[in-house]
Amino acid sequence: MADLTTHDESVASKDPVASLAGQVRHASPGTLARLRRLDPLTYPRAALFERERMLQSAGITALGADRERWALVLHCLALVQGRHDPRTDAEPGKVLHGLHFSEARLEQLIEADKPLLFSLMPRIARRLAAAGATVNWRPLVDLLLGTSCDDPQREARADEARQRLVRHFIGAQGLAEADALRGVAQEA
Repeated sequence: MADLTTHDESVASKDPVASLAGQVRHASPGTLARLRRLDPLTYPRAALFERERMLQSAGITALGADRERWALVLHCLALVQGRHDPRTDAEPGKVLHGLHFSEARLEQLIEADKPLLFSLMPRIARRLAAAGATVNWRPLVDLLLGTSCDDPQREARADEARQRLVRHFIGAQGLAEADALRGVAQEA
């Protein structure tokens, strides 16, 4: 029996974040370099062919400001060389705590508006890359796509992402404190 799935259905069912991450991991060194230099706000035409090819291949049809947000996601994924891990042990809040990301920095991230997020996200990506850390980008992407957005559903997903970031950060903080107390108790 023939496969009745159309191209549009198969594109719509894929996770765009995982698709972009995979494309970045397999990109040529030149493409990766152009995507790493990309700044969707100050130079929106940079890496235009590579960016559009990858966004289209991931099934991303957004236009205007939303396309700009997805371009930033692609830029950040290029900075971390496509390292994306959807497993629960790669939650961004937990990973950022492990990288000694301060509570004040996390607060700045979750309270940021769109312009500040466009500044903070590449910095976070560079920090993750420098540490060789892999993170689940989905909550960070939801935060970026929904912050200062007119769509109530996307804004709700951004709020969920904020809560998720804080919850996992605090959870990692609690585990670190418990480990420290156990270490002190064993020394005594």
